[in-house]
This record gives sequence, C-alpha cells and structure tokens, in this order.
Amino acid sequence: MLGALALLVKFGLYTGVLGAVGFAIQRLVLGAEFGRLIAASALLLVICVAARLLLLNAELAGGLEHAFDVSMFGWIWSPNKAQTFAFLAGSAAIWISSLPRLRILVIPGAVTLIAGVGLGGHTQGLDSRGLSPLIASLHVAIAAFWITAPRALWPRREIGDVELSATLSRFSSIAVWAIPILFAGGVWLSLKLAGSVDALATTDYGRLLILKFALASLALSVGALNKIWVSKKIETGSLSGRVWLRRMLILDIFLFVAILVAIAAATTLTGPGS
Repeated sequence: MLGALALLVKFGLYTGVLGAVGFAIQRLVLGAEFGRLIAASALLLVICVAARLLLLNAELAGGLEHAFDVSMFGWIWSPNKAQTFAFLAGSAAIWISSLPRLRILVIPGAVTLIAGVGLGGHTQGLDSRGLSPLIASLHVAIAAFWITAPRALWPRREIGDVELSATLSRFSSIAVWAIPILFAGGVWLSLKLAGSVDALATTDYGRLLILKFALASLALSVGALNKIWVSKKIETGSLSGRVWLRRMLILDIFLFVAILVAIAAATTLTGPGS
C-alpha cells in the first residue's frame, strides 16, 4: 500500500515540477499564455511535496497510520528541508506569476524549482556529488521544456498555418541542441548513480533507467518525424498536416507518461545499489 502511494505521489511530484517549469519556459520562449496550467502544476507540486513527506514519515514510523507521528518527523525533515523550501518558494512564485501584473515572477519561480531538483534526490546520496546536482537540475529543465511540448504545439483551430509553422520552427530551433544535451546529461547521471555499465543491465534500477532511455528515444524519433515531415505538410497548407501533428503529439503524451512512470518506479520501488 505504501509503495503504491509513494509511486503515485512521486509521479505527481514529477508531473508538477515538470509542468510548472515547462510551461513557464514555453511562456518565455513561445510567448504563449499558460497561466492556468502553470498555476495548476504549481498547486499539484505543493500537494505532492506535502504528501511525500507524510509518506516518508509513515514508512519510517512503520505504517500509514503513523503518517502524522511528529516524534519521527525530525528524521524526515532534516534531509528534505532544503528541497522542500525550494519547491514551496518556487511554486508560490510560479503560482503568483499567473496573475497578469506579476508575470515577471515566472522567471525566479522557475529558476528556484530547477535549483530545488538538485537539492534532493539520489544525487545527494553520492559519496562525491561534484556537478551531479547541477547536471540533474539542467536535465530536468530541458526535460520540462520537452515534456510540455504537446500542449504548446497543439494545432488549435484559432491558430493559422503560418503562426503554427512559426511556433514549430521556434521550438525545433531550441530542441535541436537542447535534446542532445538532455540525453548526454541523462547518460552521465545514469552511469554516476548506477555505478557502472554492468549495473545498468543487471539491477532493477538500471533496467528502469534503460527503459526510460528507450522510451525517450522513441519520443525523439517522433519529434524528428514532426520536424522532417509533418512540419513540411503544415508549411504547404496540407490539411493532413494538422491531423498528423495531433497524432504525433498524442503519441508523445503516452510516451512521456510512460517515462515518468519508469522514473517514479526507479526512485521509489528501487534505487541505486539496491
């Protein structure tokens, strides 16, 4: 029961931080308005941060009924307080930025959330952390930009072909260099956390990371097809272009959900060296 709840909460936490950061970046890069989605993602993150602390307390105390046992909470709070404060502060700034006159807060809010990623997680358990937390934060920032693409690039009826083509082109111009950095950082972090190439293939943790890379590679292939083929159809005004773009983006959504499930499983049901 605790394991299933922990998996669900970790999935929600990843969705919240990636959504809040991703839609904030999309707003800055594409100039689109994602105020409600940014606010909703920030709210989800806050809920999941609180739920995660309670579940960790329950696991330490010996059962779900002890989730509110304050006598054990000090052991949970100490290693998680820095990340918790960063997530709460970033979420507050992100949420407030959804108000028309306070949009500028989206930048410090997103930066705080990105920094918060490096303040917790498995990189904090490394004997020699080095640049691992920083790379983890950069990895999540790029992943957030990519994982929110289906919503940012969705071919809505009110958007003309010229505007849609411009949006696709702007997104691709960033993705073409950002995604390789994402993959390189992911490979480096996986080897650092797993400990060796052999551990990636022989442990549950490593195999879940390999599954994540396989799914991400499929999503990359879909993106490449969008850039090479679907975008050309939209540029020429072909009616099938929008149909194919919707299909590709829906496929991306399923792949991204599967990736988040794999990562959540790797960080809750198993772990480095387990």
